[in-house]
Amino acid sequence: MGLKVGIYGGSGYGGIELIRLLSVHPEVGSLEVASRGNAGQKISGVFPQLSAEGEFVAPEEVEAAGLDVAFVAYSHGESAETVARLLDAGAGLVVDLSADFRLPGALYAEWYGEHPEPGLIQEAHYGLPELFGTPENTRLIANPGCYPTAATLALAPVVKRLDGRVRSVTVNALSGVSGAGARPSGKTHYVSANENVSAYGFPRHRHAPEIQNVLDRVGETPDVTFVPHLVPVSRGILETITVEPEDPLDLPTAEEALGWYADDYSGWSFVEAREEYPQIAHVTGTNRVRLSAAVDETAGKLILFSAIDNLLKGASGAAVQNMNLALGHPEELGLEHLK
Repeated sequence: MGLKVGIYGGSGYGGIELIRLLSVHPEVGSLEVASRGNAGQKISGVFPQLSAEGEFVAPEEVEAAGLDVAFVAYSHGESAETVARLLDAGAGLVVDLSADFRLPGALYAEWYGEHPEPGLIQEAHYGLPELFGTPENTRLIANPGCYPTAATLALAPVVKRLDGRVRSVTVNALSGVSGAGARPSGKTHYVSANENVSAYGFPRHRHAPEIQNVLDRVGETPDVTFVPHLVPVSRGILETITVEPEDPLDLPTAEEALGWYADDYSGWSFVEAREEYPQIAHVTGTNRVRLSAAVDETAGKLILFSAIDNLLKGASGAAVQNMNLALGHPEELGLEHLK
């Protein structure tokens, strides 16, 4: 019969990609897509680019108790209550794409305010398997943010080896407009975003503590300077990351850094390190993260490059990858065409 899967928040960009991936996933037997705004309408009528059958339903119409897997693609704060309701109702596995379960309770409160469901925070597995392994015996996975995925996969092997011997880390990140979500704003309006590049969210972008928290789990590192920018492309993230060692003698070569990537990510299907510097176009429409490294010997700094598709490896593709691993399937199942 296959898995019974539900998607909550099926009208956003992340939800659209989940529909696209799960409607053809070989282990999914049935798929219900909840969208309050589009309830009762055919999925293919609202989004003609999708071949999924069926209609959107109101969230309360999905029988949560019968779900093997639920994906929650709501915004922070709103997501936590839905996650709690699904788990209480007996859903087997919940993959949350919001920020609600990515941070420890005190850190979440500092950046987002009071947590709606603090009792579930400790239960959540942070779903970056290339760093923290396959989620086992868990019923809640916190899907990582897009910027942190790109940054931490590039930085973790370096931070681990230079543990406590890094003076500074700066992440300069460029993101496509879809990273801001489907709801339009003055900043993401075509007239504002087209033919323009703008920094935003500095110094209080909410992905900054997530990057720091992940790196602190890997090794000792100073506070990371994170500066995101909006660029006029639909999707994709490119990050240029500068690492300054305390001692110039600790500065690795580019070849050494690439070797660290090869060692740490061996066996993982979606991490790829090359000498060639990555571009957004290299990863658009894939679930890959592409990494590279260079050295500024004059300045004594290591420069890392990381590119992902923010809607796939930065959101929905990673969520399906996490589902696969949690259920004991190969990580690339249903994602083979995105490698």
